[in-house]
Amino acid sequence: MKHSYQATFILVFILFCNICLAQKQDRTNQINKVDSLLHHYYQKNNPGVALAIIEQGKTIYSGQRGISNMEYGIPITDSTAFHIASVSKQFTAYLAVLLEKEGKLSLHDDIRKYLPELKDLPYKITLRQLANHTHGLSNLYELAQLKGIEPGDKMTHKEIVEMLLHIKQVNFKPGEQYQYNNTGFVLLAEIIERLTGKPFQEILKDKIFIPLQMNNSSAVNTSSLIIKNKAYSYRLKNGKYENYAFNMMANGSSGISTTINDLSKWAITMQYPSVENKEILDEMLQPTILNSGETIRYGLGLESKTYKGLELVFHGGGDAGYRSYILTIPKYKFSVVMLGNNNDFKPFQLVYEIVDLFLKEYEKENPSLQKTSYTTQELKAFEGTYEMFPGSFFTIIAENNSLYYQAFGTQNKMVLPIIGDGVFANPNLPISYFSFDKSTCNFHIADFTYPSKRVNVNLPKPNEMNLAEFAGIYRNEEFNTEYELVIKNSELIAQHSLNNDIALHPLTKNSFYSNEGFFGKLSFSKNKEGKIIGFSLSGQNLHNILFTKIK
Repeated sequence: MKHSYQATFILVFILFCNICLAQKQDRTNQINKVDSLLHHYYQKNNPGVALAIIEQGKTIYSGQRGISNMEYGIPITDSTAFHIASVSKQFTAYLAVLLEKEGKLSLHDDIRKYLPELKDLPYKITLRQLANHTHGLSNLYELAQLKGIEPGDKMTHKEIVEMLLHIKQVNFKPGEQYQYNNTGFVLLAEIIERLTGKPFQEILKDKIFIPLQMNNSSAVNTSSLIIKNKAYSYRLKNGKYENYAFNMMANGSSGISTTINDLSKWAITMQYPSVENKEILDEMLQPTILNSGETIRYGLGLESKTYKGLELVFHGGGDAGYRSYILTIPKYKFSVVMLGNNNDFKPFQLVYEIVDLFLKEYEKENPSLQKTSYTTQELKAFEGTYEMFPGSFFTIIAENNSLYYQAFGTQNKMVLPIIGDGVFANPNLPISYFSFDKSTCNFHIADFTYPSKRVNVNLPKPNEMNLAEFAGIYRNEEFNTEYELVIKNSELIAQHSLNNDIALHPLTKNSFYSNEGFFGKLSFSKNKEGKIIGFSLSGQNLHNILFTKIK
């Protein structure tokens, strides 16, 4: 009997060892595959990425590929500091919730309590709405473009805040819509700074970076600040890389510079938070409920979604050539952290390939991705002209048992391959696709979805338009900017002292559209005598910006 027990024990031990060896070999194969993916996506002598994979609180992979400074050929390492763009938002939200836990503010407070400059806003906007993108305020980048400030121009955090404090209206009633933008988090950072009486950079350092020993992390509020081991920003243009400087230093929504090692410490904190941190992170992950009762899975600086049956917590970032992504799968305590300095979408693709590689056994296929063919008659249900943003149109055409995308006002068509029930790929960009629902065409790109409503567009005939009546100088007092509308080559052109000329195309007898997102649609108003007195401008993340005709 004793011999039998010994034999059984030996067999179990051998089986256990074999399982451990197999698991170790599987992990080695996975790590080797990640190395292969890095080499596939990035070249040694081009801008690249730093990558870390964290499991059960430990970094199981750390790799880098590419150049941080092409002028001097400096390679990316685990101590290279990257601008992380919108991944910064979760740190700002963390500070806000922490201050609420300390009794220093309430996320239900009206922002005008702390920012009296915004007293003319027509509605109450809460701090929570600043952090969950339901505030309705215009986005800072489009406002900067409107004033003639391009992303390559230098603009400090202080200058951005000053611009935002002139806002007097909203795109929509707060809480009615979810519209991702950066303005809310910049104002939230300003509120935190005013409330504590300390610079935002110092608060981040004291409350987050020092406790987590993120010693190579900082918030950058001016382009003149020197960052040790900085990765520079690049883009590929006409087959060659060029500098792609980011000089819009908006703290709160962006602005943090950190290394892959430091950001991995934050990922570990998310996997194994302290009691206090767990309370804060749980609050940040609470979904947003719109006024209509609709649930949005963006909380406070963090978003969640289901991917192939896996529940993810994530956020990405992109400014100029900088790219960042942090993703955590709480159930399996598995995280992927990615930082890059090339303006492409490869990091997004790479992160999800890594998830597929390590957690494939837990994934479930999406049952909606089944239909592989349509008839022309079936595709007719998707046809029409759609408006993504005010003045931004595109047309969907069904013919020859295929669906086509056509840029508005052009004859060129692009076939959209079928990838599922009402879902069609965008061949120009692998991480994007179109989906249809009733009268809506949704354009998906990376983590963003842009609903586009089917509209009826009947363009006026040239002889129905008297362009001369629209010519003149128009001024917006809110942001202290002017545009002159002139006629060139039988076309209405919007001119600005800093911006390039913008061609305006007739949309109706009293409105025009352009191909510039921030200058999407102009709706003109007349007085009792029928003379033009101004126009209302709407575009991406802008709505009803009023211009008065002054000459």
